[in-house]
Amino acid sequence: MNWRSWLVPAGVSEWAYRRSGHLTQFDDTFQSWDGAAIQSSGYEAGEILTRVQASTAAVLSGDAAFERDGVVFTAPEYRWPVLAALLEVAAREGELRVVDFGGSLGSLYWQHREFLSGVKVSWSVIEQPAFVAAGKSLNQDSVDFFPSVTEYLESSSPNVILLSSVLQYLPNAEQILQELLATPANYLIVDRTPMSDSDTNIAALQVVPKHIYSGSYPAWIFSRAWLRDQLAGWEIVSEFAGIEPAGITKNGVHFSWDGLIARRKNND
Repeated sequence: MNWRSWLVPAGVSEWAYRRSGHLTQFDDTFQSWDGAAIQSSGYEAGEILTRVQASTAAVLSGDAAFERDGVVFTAPEYRWPVLAALLEVAAREGELRVVDFGGSLGSLYWQHREFLSGVKVSWSVIEQPAFVAAGKSLNQDSVDFFPSVTEYLESSSPNVILLSSVLQYLPNAEQILQELLATPANYLIVDRTPMSDSDTNIAALQVVPKHIYSGSYPAWIFSRAWLRDQLAGWEIVSEFAGIEPAGITKNGVHFSWDGLIARRKNND
Protein backbone atom coordinates (compact mmCIF):
# COMPACT_ATOMS: atom_id res chain seq x y z
CA MET A 1 0.00 0.00 0.00
CA ASN A 2 1.52 3.36 -0.93
CA TRP A 3 1.35 6.47 1.17
CA ARG A 4 -1.13 8.28 -1.06
CA SER A 5 -3.91 5.90 -0.03
CA TRP A 6 -3.70 7.41 3.46
CA LEU A 7 -4.74 11.00 4.09
CA VAL A 8 -3.63 12.93 7.15
CA PRO A 9 -6.97 13.09 9.00
CA ALA A 10 -8.37 16.61 8.91
CA GLY A 11 -9.43 17.75 12.34
CA VAL A 12 -7.39 15.19 14.26
CA SER A 13 -4.69 17.65 15.22
CA GLU A 14 -7.24 20.42 15.65
CA TRP A 15 -9.27 18.62 18.30
CA ALA A 16 -6.08 17.70 20.11
CA TYR A 17 -4.97 21.32 19.99
CA ARG A 18 -8.21 22.71 21.33
CA ARG A 19 -9.04 20.05 23.91
CA SER A 20 -7.22 18.90 27.04
CA GLY A 21 -4.89 15.92 26.94
CA HIS A 22 -7.25 13.40 28.55
CA LEU A 23 -9.38 13.43 25.40
CA THR A 24 -6.51 12.19 23.27
CA GLN A 25 -7.11 8.47 22.79
CA PHE A 26 -4.46 6.14 21.42
CA ASP A 27 -5.27 2.43 21.57
CA ASP A 28 -1.98 0.52 21.29
CA THR A 29 -3.35 -2.93 22.05
CA PHE A 30 -2.84 -3.99 18.44
CA GLN A 31 0.22 -5.91 17.29
CA SER A 32 0.79 -4.02 14.07
CA TRP A 33 -0.21 -1.12 11.85
CA ASP A 34 -2.42 -3.45 9.83
CA GLY A 35 -4.15 -4.59 13.00
CA ALA A 36 -4.97 -1.00 13.92
CA ALA A 37 -6.00 -0.21 10.35
CA ILE A 38 -8.51 -3.06 10.30
CA GLN A 39 -10.22 -1.61 13.37
CA SER A 40 -10.22 1.98 12.12
CA SER A 41 -13.44 3.59 10.95
CA GLY A 42 -11.71 5.78 8.40
CA TYR A 43 -12.99 9.11 7.15
CA GLU A 44 -14.67 10.69 4.16
CA ALA A 45 -11.74 11.85 2.03
CA GLY A 46 -13.99 13.74 -0.39
CA GLU A 47 -15.62 15.67 2.44
CA ILE A 48 -12.22 16.53 3.90
CA LEU A 49 -10.93 17.81 0.57
CA THR A 50 -14.04 19.96 0.14
CA ARG A 51 -13.48 21.51 3.57
CA VAL A 52 -9.80 22.18 2.97
CA GLN A 53 -10.48 23.62 -0.47
CA ALA A 54 -13.10 26.00 0.91
CA SER A 55 -10.94 27.11 3.82
CA THR A 56 -7.90 27.65 1.57
CA ALA A 57 -10.02 29.72 -0.81
CA ALA A 58 -11.03 31.88 2.17
CA VAL A 59 -7.36 32.46 2.96
CA LEU A 60 -6.53 33.35 -0.64
CA SER A 61 -9.42 35.81 -0.82
CA GLY A 62 -8.35 37.52 2.40
CA ASP A 63 -11.38 36.37 4.39
CA ALA A 64 -9.22 34.28 6.75
CA ALA A 65 -5.72 34.61 8.16
CA PHE A 66 -4.86 30.95 7.67
CA GLU A 67 -6.35 27.47 7.79
CA ARG A 68 -5.29 24.24 9.44
CA ASP A 69 -6.91 20.87 8.73
CA GLY A 70 -9.86 22.57 7.06
CA VAL A 71 -10.49 24.88 10.02
CA VAL A 72 -10.42 28.62 9.33
CA PHE A 73 -8.60 31.02 11.67
CA THR A 74 -9.32 34.73 11.53
CA ALA A 75 -6.25 35.93 13.45
CA PRO A 76 -2.60 35.26 12.52
CA GLU A 77 -0.77 32.52 14.41
CA TYR A 78 2.71 31.22 13.67
CA ARG A 79 4.80 28.10 14.26
CA TRP A 80 7.84 30.03 15.36
CA PRO A 81 10.33 27.13 15.45
CA VAL A 82 9.36 26.13 11.91
CA LEU A 83 9.53 29.71 10.68
CA ALA A 84 12.92 30.27 12.33
CA ALA A 85 14.30 27.15 10.64
CA LEU A 86 12.97 28.22 7.24
CA LEU A 87 14.49 31.68 7.56
CA GLU A 88 17.82 30.18 8.66
CA VAL A 89 17.90 28.05 5.52
CA ALA A 90 17.11 31.11 3.41
CA ALA A 91 19.88 33.10 5.12
CA ARG A 92 22.47 30.33 4.70
CA GLU A 93 21.63 29.36 1.13
CA GLY A 94 20.24 32.58 -0.30
CA GLU A 95 16.87 31.07 -1.14
CA LEU A 96 14.24 28.67 0.14
CA ARG A 97 13.28 25.56 -1.84
CA VAL A 98 10.79 23.67 0.29
CA VAL A 99 9.44 20.19 -0.33
CA ASP A 100 6.36 20.08 1.92
CA PHE A 101 5.39 16.43 2.10
CA GLY A 102 1.71 15.91 2.92
CA GLY A 103 1.29 19.69 3.00
CA SER A 104 -2.41 19.75 2.05
CA LEU A 105 -3.09 22.80 -0.14
CA GLY A 106 -0.07 24.74 1.10
CA SER A 107 -1.39 25.51 4.60
CA LEU A 108 1.99 26.26 6.16
CA TYR A 109 3.07 28.51 3.31
CA TRP A 110 -0.09 30.61 3.55
CA GLN A 111 0.13 30.71 7.32
CA HIS A 112 3.65 32.22 7.19
CA ARG A 113 3.61 34.08 3.89
CA GLU A 114 4.02 37.52 5.47
CA PHE A 115 7.41 36.53 6.88
CA LEU A 116 8.51 34.98 3.59
CA SER A 117 7.70 37.96 1.40
CA GLY A 118 11.31 39.16 1.33
CA VAL A 119 12.75 35.72 0.60
CA LYS A 120 13.24 33.96 -2.71
CA VAL A 121 10.88 31.02 -2.21
CA SER A 122 9.99 27.89 -4.12
CA TRP A 123 7.33 25.94 -2.19
CA SER A 124 6.25 22.52 -3.43
CA VAL A 125 3.64 20.27 -1.84
CA ILE A 126 3.61 16.50 -2.38
CA GLU A 127 0.11 15.16 -1.89
CA GLN A 128 -2.52 12.73 -3.07
CA PRO A 129 -3.65 13.19 -6.69
CA ALA A 130 -7.01 14.70 -5.67
CA PHE A 131 -5.23 17.31 -3.55
CA VAL A 132 -2.77 18.01 -6.34
CA ALA A 133 -5.64 18.67 -8.73
CA ALA A 134 -7.41 20.86 -6.16
CA GLY A 135 -4.23 22.82 -5.48
CA LYS A 136 -3.66 23.50 -9.15
CA SER A 137 -7.26 24.66 -9.55
CA LEU A 138 -6.83 27.44 -6.98
CA ASN A 139 -5.29 29.71 -9.61
CA GLN A 140 -2.38 30.78 -7.42
CA ASP A 141 1.26 30.68 -8.43
CA SER A 142 2.95 30.61 -5.02
CA VAL A 143 2.72 26.86 -4.35
CA ASP A 144 3.37 23.98 -6.74
CA PHE A 145 1.85 20.52 -6.35
CA PHE A 146 3.22 17.06 -7.17
CA PRO A 147 1.85 13.53 -6.63
CA SER A 148 5.22 11.96 -5.73
CA VAL A 149 8.79 12.70 -4.71
CA THR A 150 10.00 11.28 -8.01
CA GLU A 151 7.89 13.66 -10.10
CA TYR A 152 8.90 16.58 -7.93
CA LEU A 153 12.61 15.85 -8.39
CA GLU A 154 12.20 15.81 -12.17
CA SER A 155 11.78 19.59 -12.12
CA SER A 156 12.98 20.79 -8.72
CA SER A 157 15.75 20.37 -6.16
CA PRO A 158 14.90 21.08 -2.50
CA ASN A 159 17.12 22.53 0.18
CA VAL A 160 14.70 21.81 3.03
CA ILE A 161 12.28 18.97 3.79
CA LEU A 162 9.15 19.81 5.78
CA LEU A 163 7.12 17.13 7.57
CA SER A 164 4.33 18.65 9.66
CA SER A 165 1.83 16.25 11.28
CA VAL A 166 2.16 13.72 8.47
CA LEU A 167 4.84 11.10 9.15
CA GLN A 168 2.77 9.32 11.82
CA TYR A 169 -0.07 8.66 9.38
CA LEU A 170 2.08 6.85 6.82
CA PRO A 171 2.14 3.04 6.98
CA ASN A 172 5.55 3.09 5.29
CA ALA A 173 6.93 6.02 7.26
CA GLU A 174 10.54 4.78 7.27
CA GLN A 175 10.56 4.28 3.49
CA ILE A 176 9.16 7.74 2.82
CA LEU A 177 11.52 9.39 5.30
CA GLN A 178 14.55 7.74 3.71
CA GLU A 179 13.35 8.68 0.23
CA LEU A 180 13.14 12.31 1.31
CA LEU A 181 16.50 12.25 3.09
CA ALA A 182 18.06 10.98 -0.14
CA THR A 183 17.09 14.20 -1.94
CA PRO A 184 19.63 17.06 -2.20
CA ALA A 185 18.05 18.87 0.78
CA ASN A 186 20.46 19.71 3.58
CA TYR A 187 17.81 20.61 6.15
CA LEU A 188 14.90 18.72 7.71
CA ILE A 189 12.01 20.16 9.74
CA VAL A 190 9.68 17.77 11.58
CA ASP A 191 6.74 19.20 13.53
CA ARG A 192 3.66 18.00 15.44
CA THR A 193 4.72 14.37 15.50
CA PRO A 194 4.00 11.94 18.39
CA MET A 195 7.16 10.56 20.01
CA SER A 196 7.91 8.44 23.06
CA ASP A 197 10.92 7.11 24.92
CA SER A 198 10.05 3.53 23.94
CA ASP A 199 12.67 1.45 22.16
CA THR A 200 10.41 0.76 19.18
CA ASN A 201 7.69 2.51 17.22
CA ILE A 202 4.16 1.85 18.45
CA ALA A 203 1.26 1.28 16.07
CA ALA A 204 -1.96 2.61 17.55
CA LEU A 205 -5.53 3.48 16.75
CA GLN A 206 -6.05 7.22 17.16
CA VAL A 207 -9.65 7.84 18.20
CA VAL A 208 -11.47 11.14 17.83
CA PRO A 209 -13.92 11.84 20.72
CA LYS A 210 -17.49 11.28 19.55
CA HIS A 211 -18.69 14.71 20.66
CA ILE A 212 -16.27 16.24 18.11
CA TYR A 213 -16.88 13.76 15.31
CA SER A 214 -16.79 10.00 14.97
CA GLY A 215 -13.60 8.62 13.47
CA SER A 216 -10.50 6.56 14.15
CA TYR A 217 -7.22 6.18 12.27
CA PRO A 218 -4.05 4.09 12.46
CA ALA A 219 -1.08 6.15 13.58
CA TRP A 220 2.49 5.67 14.74
CA ILE A 221 3.96 6.87 17.97
CA PHE A 222 7.62 7.05 17.06
CA SER A 223 10.51 6.01 19.23
CA ARG A 224 12.88 8.95 19.64
CA ALA A 225 15.78 6.51 19.46
CA TRP A 226 14.43 5.10 16.19
CA LEU A 227 14.09 8.58 14.72
CA ARG A 228 17.65 9.47 15.67
CA ASP A 229 18.84 6.26 14.00
CA GLN A 230 17.04 7.30 10.82
CA LEU A 231 18.98 10.55 10.87
CA ALA A 232 22.44 9.03 10.68
CA GLY A 233 24.56 11.59 8.87
CA TRP A 234 22.40 14.43 10.15
CA GLU A 235 22.85 16.69 13.16
CA ILE A 236 19.78 17.49 15.24
CA VAL A 237 20.28 21.17 15.97
CA SER A 238 17.03 21.82 17.84
CA GLU A 239 14.07 19.99 19.38
CA PHE A 240 10.82 21.67 20.38
CA ALA A 241 7.26 20.98 21.52
CA GLY A 242 4.29 20.79 19.21
CA ILE A 243 0.90 22.42 19.76
CA GLU A 244 -0.99 19.28 20.78
CA PRO A 245 -1.09 18.18 24.43
CA ALA A 246 0.95 15.22 25.66
CA GLY A 247 -0.88 11.91 25.85
CA ILE A 248 -0.81 8.38 27.20
CA THR A 249 -1.73 5.22 25.31
CA LYS A 250 -4.13 2.55 26.48
CA ASN A 251 -1.12 0.47 27.55
CA GLY A 252 0.27 3.35 29.57
CA VAL A 253 2.97 4.67 27.23
CA HIS A 254 3.54 8.40 27.65
CA PHE A 255 4.20 10.43 24.52
CA SER A 256 4.34 14.02 23.36
CA TRP A 257 3.83 15.77 20.05
CA ASP A 258 7.23 17.19 19.22
CA GLY A 259 9.34 18.65 16.47
CA LEU A 260 12.97 18.89 15.47
CA ILE A 261 15.30 20.67 13.10
CA ALA A 262 18.16 18.68 11.57
CA ARG A 263 21.01 19.64 9.27
CA ARG A 264 23.04 17.33 7.09
CA LYS A 265 26.54 16.98 8.52
CA ASN A 266 29.48 18.61 6.75
CA ASN A 267 27.13 21.26 5.39
CA ASP A 268 28.67 24.30 7.10
